[in-house]
Amino acid sequence: IKEKSVQVEKPDHLVVLSAAVFKAFEHVKTETESVFESFRKGQVSTSGIPTINSFNLEIAYKDTKYPFQVERTASDVYSLTLNGNTIPVRVTQTAEGALLATFGGETHRIFGMDEPLGLRLVLDGVTILMPTIFDPSELRTDVTGKVVRYLQDSGASVEAGEPYVEVEAMKMIMPIKAGESGSITHNLSPGSVISAGDLLATLTLKDPSKVKKILNFEGALDIKDT
Repeated sequence: IKEKSVQVEKPDHLVVLSAAVFKAFEHVKTETESVFESFRKGQVSTSGIPTINSFNLEIAYKDTKYPFQVERTASDVYSLTLNGNTIPVRVTQTAEGALLATFGGETHRIFGMDEPLGLRLVLDGVTILMPTIFDPSELRTDVTGKVVRYLQDSGASVEAGEPYVEVEAMKMIMPIKAGESGSITHNLSPGSVISAGDLLATLTLKDPSKVKKILNFEGALDIKDT
C-alpha cells in the first residue's frame, strides 16, 4: 500500500467525497449507538434521533474546506450536498469493515481510520493521509510518551528547526523541533503524559503571514473524472 500511495494519485474530488462518505457513515453509526445506549439506560429522550439522519460535516484537504450537508434518505442511501449540488451515494459495509460506496456510476471501496493527526483513508487500495488543518502556531507531538523538559523558558524565542522540548517515547529521549520561529508558551509541564496529536506549546509567530489561509471550496465536485 505504501508503494501505491506514492505512485498512484486519486483525483482530489474523489478523495474528498470518499472521506465525506466515511465520516457520514461513522456519524450515523455513533449517533445510533448513542441513542440505543440511552434507551438501555431507561432514558427515553428522542432528542438525538433527528441528528442521525440529517447533519453537517466538513472535510479539509489540501488547504481547502468542503462543508457538506448530509441527509440519510434510506438505511443505505446518503445524499451529500455541497454548494447546492447533491450527490446520492449508496453505501454498504463489508464483513471486514470496508465500505462499498456507489456514486457517479462507479463503486469504490473505502476504509478509513481517524488518527490523532488526521484521517487515514484507503481508497480502492490506495492510502491517502488527510492531515487535520495545520496551524503553525500550534506545536504538537507526533509520538506517545511523556514530557521530559522544555528547552526554553515560556515566553522565550525559538527558531524554526530548533528543538523546543524533549520527550520520552519507547524508553528513548527525543527532541521535537519547532516548525516556525516565534515566542513559545508551554501548554504542559514536565512529566505530563502525552499522546500523538497533543498540543505541547503554542507560538506567537515571528512572521504572522506563515499562517495558511484555508479557503472554502466553491463550485461543484467533479466526480466524473474518477
